[in-house]
Amino acid sequence: MKKHYQKYCRHLSYAIIFTSSFATKALAQETLSFTINPEASKQIVEKYNLEAFKVYPVILKEIEYYPYVDGEVLTDEYKRQQNQLDRYKPAFNEYNNTLKANSDKTDAIKTISKSIDAFLDSNEKYEVKEKLLIESQSLASKYDIVVQVPDDRIKLQSFLNTPNTNHNTGNDLKRIVLLYQSNKKTNKNDLKIFKEEIQKIKIPEPEITNDYRMYLETLKELSTIQKTETGRVLSDKVSKKSAYVIQETPVDISVLSGEFTELPDSYMLTDKEIPNRFIKNQLFTEKHEGYKGSILYIDRFSIFKKSNTNELFYIMSNRFVAQLKNEAENEKYRNLGNNVEYKTWVSKYISLQQSAQINVNFCNAIIKKHTYLNRLGQKRYDTSTFTKQEKTSFNLNLDSLNEKLRQIGDLEGQRDFLSYYNDKVSDAEATKSYNLSTYYNNTSKAY
Repeated sequence: MKKHYQKYCRHLSYAIIFTSSFATKALAQETLSFTINPEASKQIVEKYNLEAFKVYPVILKEIEYYPYVDGEVLTDEYKRQQNQLDRYKPAFNEYNNTLKANSDKTDAIKTISKSIDAFLDSNEKYEVKEKLLIESQSLASKYDIVVQVPDDRIKLQSFLNTPNTNHNTGNDLKRIVLLYQSNKKTNKNDLKIFKEEIQKIKIPEPEITNDYRMYLETLKELSTIQKTETGRVLSDKVSKKSAYVIQETPVDISVLSGEFTELPDSYMLTDKEIPNRFIKNQLFTEKHEGYKGSILYIDRFSIFKKSNTNELFYIMSNRFVAQLKNEAENEKYRNLGNNVEYKTWVSKYISLQQSAQINVNFCNAIIKKHTYLNRLGQKRYDTSTFTKQEKTSFNLNLDSLNEKLRQIGDLEGQRDFLSYYNDKVSDAEATKSYNLSTYYNNTSKAY
């Protein structure tokens, strides 16, 4: 029983491997031809109510581009950390900008104070040293340095005019001290007041936010990560290559007339130039080095080549192409019986089955000589009762049956031929190879 099971598994695996290998090879090599004519195309459009679509002539054009070559690129981990750094950079910049502004304002206060001292200590005429005040006022305005003090003159005047009024001591009773006013001399006392007040200005330290801290931590971590690795980079040298490009003006579907074959890939179309990736109206696939995932969902369509002229056409309707294929497959199937290759296949297939049946008949003849009824009335045979010559002949016929089943399996790998054959013959004929295989799998050699 164990040997029988092992033999069955071996045979089944063998058949699957050969069938699968043959089918894959046939699929990869087969190129389906289409006979397209304007009448059939019109019928398909009307029958399946297809939306309007365009057909473009295609040319093979030589274009210039900068190829990608091996070089050093940033690692993915480094790019991730760099993105994190960019996220926190505004907080870092804001902190440093505030720090610099504070420093500049502090320097401005020092400069203004020195200029006031220089003005007060100078014995030169006012007009000569006025420049110090002009520059200081400009510096104060630039850094928003404003000095406000109570205006005793306004307070006194208010008191004299309205003695019974409650006096407001707010901003309306203050005055802004200026270092310089055009056509007016600055009071020396005001200069002293200005200097005294700006010395009191407290400039707060910038706030250390969480994003600022994260920037510093990320920057530190970035320094520990491998920055580059070998990858694809843009070359600085121009190269040339051929590319499929549609012509600007589409043609009517009636132009498609004759025998056509479909190119292996489906193509996407770019309607604009993308520098160093595509020129306008170029057709491309995912294999193109300029392809990016961001355009993953662009529709893909087929290019067809006219057999006798090698003209190329880009047909922008997958439904139309699918129906073309269906019609071509159906036509091919209907005419398969007249195919020379099919006739040769049928001849080999039937011949192998007949020859295999002879092996089965020979084995059955030996089995019949040694068959008996057991106590339950079931037919049994015992290979140990076979003569030496019978055992040899029996085993040789089983080996021959196995080899023919292998060849039958190869032929059945041509699924179109097998399907057409089974449709045309009786059930008994269609299941003959299965019955032969079952017989082999259920029959053990004689030892």
